Amino acid sequence: MPSNISIVIADPTRMPVIRERLRLPGQALHFTSGSLAPAIENIRSYQPKLIAVDMLFAQTPSGMAFIERVEKAAPAESAIRLITFVDGKWITVPRTPAPAVAGALPAVVGGSKPLVVAAPAVAVNTRRAPRFLVKDPLNAVVESGTASLVDISVLGAQVVSHPALRPNQTIKIALPDIGEMLRVTAHVAWSTFEKPKLTVDAYYRAGIEFTDAAQLSLEAYRLRHCAEDPIPFRGR
Repeated sequence: MPSNISIVIADPTRMPVIRERLRLPGQALHFTSGSLAPAIENIRSYQPKLIAVDMLFAQTPSGMAFIERVEKAAPAESAIRLITFVDGKWITVPRTPAPAVAGALPAVVGGSKPLVVAAPAVAVNTRRAPRFLVKDPLNAVVESGTASLVDISVLGAQVVSHPALRPNQTIKIALPDIGEMLRVTAHVAWSTFEKPKLTVDAYYRAGIEFTDAAQLSLEAYRLRHCAEDPIPFRGR
């Protein structure tokens, strides 16, 4: 029988905020994506009830390989869920959305009372639209500064920004393109402050959702500037 232990694996840049704000049942053991071997050993030893993996890490090749190892090491009763940021909260969501049921809301692991979140809100942070890596460095104009595009879809993007970006902030973005800039409005879904040891300047890594009806323009933009294949994602 699984123990009343939760094991959390997250990107090092997001671990501090996840450790502070994600509420899980029982005792939680935390490991960064740079400490995967100890995480696997603890999964084998403790047989945790919950294994929560940061979605940012889970969508990388090393993250997908790690989850495959977890599936072999963990007992069948252990739940593997993804950590994401929805409506101002850090929560866990199923790796594969359950079939929609009229009037039903998916349960989310939380404190003593189960949290619930509307299904469309969770979908924004999973796979409502495929995301594509940017092929060459692209610096967008964000508010009064610049931000580098990491990946993009018709619904959102991940950026590295020098101006501070805060969750729930509405921003104006000008995307560099052939000829004129593509100008869109976006909503900041999540944001983390990063300052690597070997760099001088700090920055914000953020996930943004486009809020205006520019999907056709964004799809054409994506075809011009991004890789042909979407970022892979594996669910159960």
